[in-house]
Amino acid sequence: AATPSWGPPVCNSVPQFIPPWANTVSGNFKHPRFWFADGSITVIVENTEYRLHRYLFEHTWWYLGTGEPVYWTHTKQDFDRFLSVLYPLDYSERECKTADEWASVLAVANQGGFVDMQRLAVKQLSVCAGPVDKIALGHRYGIKEWLGKAYCELAMRREPITAADGMKLGVDALVRIGAIKDELMANLTAYVDEKKLCELLATKLAF
Repeated sequence: AATPSWGPPVCNSVPQFIPPWANTVSGNFKHPRFWFADGSITVIVENTEYRLHRYLFEHTWWYLGTGEPVYWTHTKQDFDRFLSVLYPLDYSERECKTADEWASVLAVANQGGFVDMQRLAVKQLSVCAGPVDKIALGHRYGIKEWLGKAYCELAMRREPITAADGMKLGVDALVRIGAIKDELMANLTAYVDEKKLCELLATKLAF
């Protein structure tokens, strides 16, 4: 059928939608939340541009920069989680809830030299992280006060260590946990009240 002469012209291609925060000059996208027109520090993470306020970074190595963009090596997810603490939507409640989220905050804070943010992340992780995360993060960031109790909890845990746990812990930690379990089994009578143990077994095995 012939194309009618009335109506809108036929379009053979769909125009590309460019969001309002796109920076088509540099090839990076302006972050929809963490790009501030009055910001004075530019950070690039995974082709996303952040424009942040210098006064928030005056006690970190970023403050000593030359004004050139900082190319961050962490993931965008890690950096977004970190900035959600630095620029909260609600001062009465933290957006980060889980150990994984606070681990992201700790990673960025550690690399950037944000001492106060490191303390906050460690405080939150002390509450929400399990023994596997505490061992992995404790070794990575030198948080020694977590290690003893976390190793003990894993060594005493009934559930086996999963493959995912093993990936987080690494070979050295797995060897240490195995050694602790062997120590406990080899010296069981030294750690357990023998009289109470016999009474318990007698009750369980009574016919």
